[in-house]
Amino acid sequence: MWRGVEERRMRRAWHLLIVFAVGAVVLFGRLAWLAHRVSGQQEALRARHRVSQELWIPGRRGRIVAADGRVLAWSERHFRLLWRVPATVAEAASARAECAQIKELEALLPAVAALPACLGREIVLDHDLTLSEDVLHSVLARVPATVSLHAYFIRRTLPGAPESARLGEVELDGENGLERGVSGLEKRYDQVLRGRLVCFRMIADGARAMVMDEKGGGGRGNGEDVHLGKVSP
Repeated sequence: MWRGVEERRMRRAWHLLIVFAVGAVVLFGRLAWLAHRVSGQQEALRARHRVSQELWIPGRRGRIVAADGRVLAWSERHFRLLWRVPATVAEAASARAECAQIKELEALLPAVAALPACLGREIVLDHDLTLSEDVLHSVLARVPATVSLHAYFIRRTLPGAPESARLGEVELDGENGLERGVSGLEKRYDQVLRGRLVCFRMIADGARAMVMDEKGGGGRGNGEDVHLGKVSP
């Protein structure tokens, strides 16, 4: 009798063990399926929001301001609008048709008959395109991948200012397009005045939106002004 009771206990224990084992297999299978599904959704999300184009724009150099408020030196941002023409006539015609859908570009494009002479080249659509920050953001959001902007600056000074001889000169850094001071006050306060690179990223989400990378670009990227009334000239 004692042996029969013990055998029943053992069978009950084995049954419970089998039930728990089956439950564990089902649970782990469910977890694996959920993990795979989440991973697939994340990959699809990353693919949908993948960066298709990246544009680094140099920030504007800060101004030098006299003690009485006169702006002695400032920078004006200008752009060259470039079009990378595909290597074949058919591809160039297709790219031109895509660009022509944008009103701001249509009048700047070469005629279809002129495309054979432009194949495989990067041509300048506009040598001196001046855009406000808002307009720049709007235009970039719709520009095809074959079109790009090259930013550059012109440093202006106040004509006839008595401080002109002390202002000094700036030059463009050919690597990043930023202005750097090489003499005078421009050099002395270069670390304050100099701008930083700002990254704009084109997100391929079907609607193609351009967003600014605040972390990589340090905000708007513009340098700070130097007020001669607050610093030693």
